[in-house]
Amino acid sequence: MKINKYLILSLLLAGLCSACGDTAPTAPNPMGLARHYPQEAEANFALARSLWTTSQVCKDPAQAIEYLNKAIKVAPDYWEAYQRRGLAKSDIYDWDGAFDDLTMAVRLNPIAENYAYRGLVSMRGGNALGARKDLDRSLSLASRQHLAWNVRGGLNLLSGDVPAACSDFKRGCSNGDCTGWESAKSRDICN
Repeated sequence: MKINKYLILSLLLAGLCSACGDTAPTAPNPMGLARHYPQEAEANFALARSLWTTSQVCKDPAQAIEYLNKAIKVAPDYWEAYQRRGLAKSDIYDWDGAFDDLTMAVRLNPIAENYAYRGLVSMRGGNALGARKDLDRSLSLASRQHLAWNVRGGLNLLSGDVPAACSDFKRGCSNGDCTGWESAKSRDICN
């Protein structure tokens, strides 16, 4: 079966964005603030977060970036703001800026989720080798990181390894996000 790279990218962009934004404040409250950073930083972060829909699509990446710039200016160690700004920059195809922000998020908090997002941005920006390295690192830190499984599945599709892609999509599904698996099945890529 010949795999169309644009089909794969649409699969990833449509499906994987539903996994974006799994970061939640550690202390729930009506403002959505975790109270780990100065109030001004957290208020701007909350304003930026409000621009993402329930399906985790950013309605206004440029506005989100403005709010996150303010949050980072007040709290330069706010890893969640770097992560979210990296995702917003990715939405406007600023691959280098997105990668730099996600690298800062990784430096400040080297968790599986940050590596998975940086892998996603690397793949979307055309850096398959860097993407694979980050996705593998994410999975070594947390084997249940569904975003990493799904993005790695897309990366495997791009490289033409359909069995590995289907296996990764299935693992993503078994860990809580069936978007990649269901999308690949509906397109008769996996069965």
